[in-house]
Parts: sequence; C-alpha cells; structure tokens
Amino acid sequence: YFFLQRVVEKLTGQGLARLARDRVFTPLGMMASGFIWRPDLDAALASPHAGRGQPMDSFSVKTGKAFAGLVSEMGKPVEEWTTADVEKALPRVDASISVLPDNMVPNAAASLLTTARDYGTFVRWLLGAGPVSGGRAILDRMTVQQSSINEALGWGSGIGLEHAGGRSYVWHWGDNPGFKNFVVGEPATGSAIVIFTNGNAGQRVYERVIRGRTGVDHPAFLWL
Repeated sequence: YFFLQRVVEKLTGQGLARLARDRVFTPLGMMASGFIWRPDLDAALASPHAGRGQPMDSFSVKTGKAFAGLVSEMGKPVEEWTTADVEKALPRVDASISVLPDNMVPNAAASLLTTARDYGTFVRWLLGAGPVSGGRAILDRMTVQQSSINEALGWGSGIGLEHAGGRSYVWHWGDNPGFKNFVVGEPATGSAIVIFTNGNAGQRVYERVIRGRTGVDHPAFLWL
C-alpha cells in the first residue's frame, strides 16, 4: 500500500495527505482525520500506552510535528508533501532514522490519525449509508476474494474476509505501538462495530467487546 501511495502521487501530482483530505475526509465530514499531524488534530489526540500502562510517544505525531518546523525550508505545507519530499526531510529531523517505508509519514499503510467516530463514518459509507453515495460499490470491489488463509478467512483488496456461523463479515485491524484497534462489519445487514484503544493490551478489550456485542467468536481473532 505504500507502493500504491507512490503510484497515486505520481499520477495525481499530489501528496497522500492532501489527496485523502480532499477526496475522502472532507466529503464524508471526517474533520478529525489525516495521514499526518496537523495542529487542529491535537484536540482529539489520545496518547499511546505500553502493556502496563506506561505512556509512549507516537512516532507519527512526533514526526509530523518535527516536519512542521521545516515548512519554510521546504517551501510548502507538510500536507502538500509527497514521498520524495519526506525522503529529503526525514534525515533533517533525525539522521539515525533510516529512510524506509516503515519510517515514512504520511504513510498509506500506517500513519492514519482518526477517531472512532470518524472511522465509523467511513465504514457506514462503505456499507452504503450516509449522505454521500458510492461507498457500497467500492466495498463490493474490495470484498472480491484475492487469497485464502483457511476455510473461514481470506483477503479481499485491503480488507479481511470472514465466514462464521453461516454469516459473512469484513474486518480490519490496527496494530501500531501503543494502539490496538479493530473493525468488523456485516455487509448483508449493514451493521458494524469499530473499537479503538490506546494501549498495547487493547486487543483483549476489543475482543471482549465484539464477542459480547455480536455473540460470535470471530476467527479473525485467532489469526491476529
């Protein structure tokens, strides 16, 4: 997905952060979302925590704030940066950080900053609800199975597929240091659950909540 980010940037001439804001976040009303830190996101930020509750730094937020100090030198706002701009800026922030996809911000595969409410809005759109049309057609393309894990699990395009108890679900998870998140939806009913946690032990929380709410012991939990 980082490679696809570079392809999209090449085709559009725009950086991921601005492109996502213009084409996804703003049309859907996801005003507390971005692929790189902005000052207006601070009001909704939750700090990550280690397994025993110790506060941690968010690499994405820390890097985004450091990049903000290079705006004058780079000649354009951080949200306008492409991957090529980030490659130039990263060594200026910390020469010890390797210029590799895992350390690049914005990053289509890893640096999304959002809230449970905003992400729920996006999921509702995919399931066909909300004031903007077109989401369900995209979900239908995403759920065409591309590979199989076992009889219960497989992959579509950017989303997990699951069959349990005669029902079909879509799912995805977040697993950055200090943040453990999960979303599961049932296209047939248009229902979904989004659970965000800001701790390394958060998987225990979202598994219990989703099992309790759906009454299903989702096979995806065993894969994770």
